[in-house]
Amino acid sequence: RLGEEAANRILLPIMEALEEVHAKGLVHRDIAPDNIIVTAEGSAKLIDFGAARYSTGEKSLSLDVVLKHGYAPQEQYMRRGKQGPFTDVYAMAATYYFAVTGRVPPDAIDRTEEESLIAPSTLGIELARDTEAALMKALEVQHADRYQSMGEFMQALKGQTEPEKAP
Repeated sequence: RLGEEAANRILLPIMEALEEVHAKGLVHRDIAPDNIIVTAEGSAKLIDFGAARYSTGEKSLSLDVVLKHGYAPQEQYMRRGKQGPFTDVYAMAATYYFAVTGRVPPDAIDRTEEESLIAPSTLGIELARDTEAALMKALEVQHADRYQSMGEFMQALKGQTEPEKAP
């Protein structure tokens, strides 16, 4: 497990890079801890863009189902599920969750009111309140309820915006 500071040091630069990837209309679609390499110098690299696809317009329809259990959002389980930067937001949040808790989140497709995601603080993990709120919002099952961009997620993690609950 990593502390919040270490998780931010490793993952925020990857989120910044993903924001640029998303600006080009691409979605990685395979973010998970095993696709992040930390170099000897301490910088982190996201690898394996083999599942990356365009996310704009009609190009996002009828995609191959590519996923890693625990890290893939609900929309990735369906060939015609709408995917976009919010898809990578979920996977990045699941990776962050694993980094700080040591637990893989439950599969998004299985999450219901009865089987929900356990907040890190409930597990005894110390996180800033803003960080935990941002993480939980980014891990919402319905894509409309989570951050729509990596920039929004990063700002919330840094405590620069107040996460809003969807109605």
